[in-house]
Amino acid sequence: MTRIVLAASTIMLLWGCVEDSYQPTAQDLETIKKNILAQPPQMKFKVGASLEGKVEYLGLDVEPEVVVPGKPVKLTHYWKVNQPVSDWRIFVHLNDPGQVRFINADHTPIGGRYPAANWKRGEIIRDQHTVSLPKDWQFPQVVIYTGLFRGDMRMKVQGPQDKEDRVLAATLTVKKTKNAGKTRRLVAMKTNKPVNLDGKLDDAVWKQAPYTGSFTDAYNGSEIPYQTRAQVAWDQENLYIAFECPDTDIFSQLKERDDKLWIQDAVEVFIDANRDGQDYLELQVSPQGVIFDSYFPKHRQGQADFNSGLKAKVDIQGTLNQRDDQDKRWIVEMALPFKDAKGRGKYELSLPPKVGDVWRVNLLRVDVSKGVPQRAGAWSPPLSGDFHTLSSFGELAFMK
Repeated sequence: MTRIVLAASTIMLLWGCVEDSYQPTAQDLETIKKNILAQPPQMKFKVGASLEGKVEYLGLDVEPEVVVPGKPVKLTHYWKVNQPVSDWRIFVHLNDPGQVRFINADHTPIGGRYPAANWKRGEIIRDQHTVSLPKDWQFPQVVIYTGLFRGDMRMKVQGPQDKEDRVLAATLTVKKTKNAGKTRRLVAMKTNKPVNLDGKLDDAVWKQAPYTGSFTDAYNGSEIPYQTRAQVAWDQENLYIAFECPDTDIFSQLKERDDKLWIQDAVEVFIDANRDGQDYLELQVSPQGVIFDSYFPKHRQGQADFNSGLKAKVDIQGTLNQRDDQDKRWIVEMALPFKDAKGRGKYELSLPPKVGDVWRVNLLRVDVSKGVPQRAGAWSPPLSGDFHTLSSFGELAFMK
């Protein structure tokens, strides 16, 4: 999706897109109040960077201070507001010192409850969120940057920065470990009969195809309260993907193809068919049955004019967009023609695949329930705010 999804116990999803629609509850307001401080605290990393005189980034606490790839790290940022910043938003980036790896940890402050646009003059804001480095991180340090952005603009920084108006918050030591992360693998079961797309999952192949198991938190890999699982099948023409999404509040108002489906309920599929870690597809389907599809020749460089032959059907057990009742679940069946599997890529690829071929893919779900900040689950968690982290993709093996 053409967004930078947002972080762990925060509402990181999607470059803070949920800020436009999320309304705090009375409980949220109480939490906000507890995180507005009377005085700046002692902090491990004092920074004191000024952002155009409107906001000062005071500094950062980190727990633990030595980062272990794949393990959660709590970041606590401290901001002082000198002037309101209207429609600006915060960003948080994690890089290695040589700028080879990039982790996006953008989020809405205070667990998704207090966007920067709502900050008031004189406030000192404590913002905590959790991030994780990918398990394959091979660099001895990670550098944390932050700042304020609006569209393609960043607020100008005076003080420690990288000359791109990113405040240099801290440089942390990363513990050297062997890559303990096991790549997720899912078997796509072959069917000799095309799947009947109706969202019912009553085709014979779905009784045989392995499940992913329940998705976990996309940002830190922990268990999540709403369960999601998926299956994949194939024939000579199509790749079939099915998602089962338990949901007590099914919410999806967007109706146009390639709308920003990720700001409401949606499932997502990323495909790197030739496993090169370069170009890839992103596909999304909402409970409305609306489709988003884009081809990315490079990381996050989506081509919005790309339309695949993706077809999808949704079955809902509940009432769509009735926010005050209790829904049960929604199911998606998708069919992607193999001729579209590599998007506009010029490389050679066996299509349809041969038995034993392996692609790199990831399967995710975003959920927006009433009164709860937006959440994200994943089959193979990227452990960051960037769902486009290709190194986190699992393997899809084509079998009989």
